[in-house]
Amino acid sequence: MTVEKEKKLDEVNITGYAHDGAGVGRVGGQVIFVPGALAGEKVLVEIKEGRKGVLRGTVQEVLFPAKERQTPACRLFPQCGGCQLQHVSYPGQLAIKEQIVRQALERIGGFKEVGVRPVLGMKKPWGYRNKGHFQVGYDRREERIKLGFFAEGSHALVQGSCRHLFSPRVTSLLVYLEELLTAFRVKVEDVDKVNNVNAGAFTPGLRHLLIRESKANDEILVVFIYSGKYCDEIEDISREIVRQYPEVVGICQSENKKKGGPVLGNKVEILWGRDWLEEQIGPFTFRSSPASFLQINSIQTTVLYNQVLQYAALSGAEEIVDTYCGIGTISLFLAQKAKKVTGIEIVPEAIVDAQKNAERNRVSNVEFKQGKAERLLPEMVVQGIRPEVVIVDPPRKGCDRRLLEAIITVKPQRVVYVSCNPSTLARDLRILADGGYLLREVQPVDMFPQTGHVETVVLISRVDK
Repeated sequence: MTVEKEKKLDEVNITGYAHDGAGVGRVGGQVIFVPGALAGEKVLVEIKEGRKGVLRGTVQEVLFPAKERQTPACRLFPQCGGCQLQHVSYPGQLAIKEQIVRQALERIGGFKEVGVRPVLGMKKPWGYRNKGHFQVGYDRREERIKLGFFAEGSHALVQGSCRHLFSPRVTSLLVYLEELLTAFRVKVEDVDKVNNVNAGAFTPGLRHLLIRESKANDEILVVFIYSGKYCDEIEDISREIVRQYPEVVGICQSENKKKGGPVLGNKVEILWGRDWLEEQIGPFTFRSSPASFLQINSIQTTVLYNQVLQYAALSGAEEIVDTYCGIGTISLFLAQKAKKVTGIEIVPEAIVDAQKNAERNRVSNVEFKQGKAERLLPEMVVQGIRPEVVIVDPPRKGCDRRLLEAIITVKPQRVVYVSCNPSTLARDLRILADGGYLLREVQPVDMFPQTGHVETVVLISRVDK
């Protein structure tokens, strides 16, 4: 008879938040991160791990709950890793995100008494996602295919996870696809063996399902991603999908044998229809393909870009450089009130999309250059182009240090920084501040309700000494 060891629980007073929305407290003088705990609460915690003096734990009981705590809308919330804040009222979520931004700027950037404005939230903070990567798994007990996200910190698939963040149309399609793929006995990649280097050879199969939705046109794009040979019945499956869901305007497939990195393979093949959707952001129409980067919240993207436009403070005489311009979304917004906008992007395919988007929207005062912004920006100055405003919208890792140094050398009057990571934002702002720039205003925007993520727009201006 095995006697289960009694769990050791510690009382923890939660005093703040980590960058991902987890509660932060102390146990025996050590910092502990507790997902699901809220500032001001006292909780019983089971400590799960400890690295480099920092502990992580799970809530076993809430002894004194915060007033913002509520019952999550999704029954899978405790298991699924897709959301972190469903247990918090929406006003409470916005307050947490404001605090996350403020803390990062103070602790990492060293900015005291920062003017962080209240977070711009949504009227309806549900069903906003226009894109989802769903893991495909096989339930051996029920002998059926399941779609979902991995539980936080694991490769355990949670079926039906995060469906509250997608439209009812996409949620219905996902349930139907589970039934359809099961009926056709589609081979599924063995997730356990793929992620276990000691598990030996695995059977290739269907790995991911990518779904994009145009909120403007009520259209859907479906992409099957395999780790090996394509499914022989995929054309029959495609016909069934379109017959049942006429809003699906394109079905594609892609092969990706790599274990890490991007979800899509290098090549995407059309099975039926087309491989693109059109989305409306403000007055502009943007075409997105399976590999295109487009903000996942179309409604809040307009809010975000209007904030960028406001901080740019354009009179119509300015020349602007938009670094990390992607498919040209911010560039076109700025072109409404600028003399000229030059977008810089390292990905060649994105530059092609940006040029097509400018043509499609009949915007003529934009130009797109392919290459590294840290190299092209100083070259433009040598050619006589001195931008009054520079826009940076980098990935989560933040700006390349050489780009920040180039900005300091070029000396634009204003820099508008768009960030999806408060930590790298604070780090980069400190470099710009040390190079002669002053942090003027910070405006967080809630692009990802129910999660711990927050987007931030920051205005920085040069100080003339």
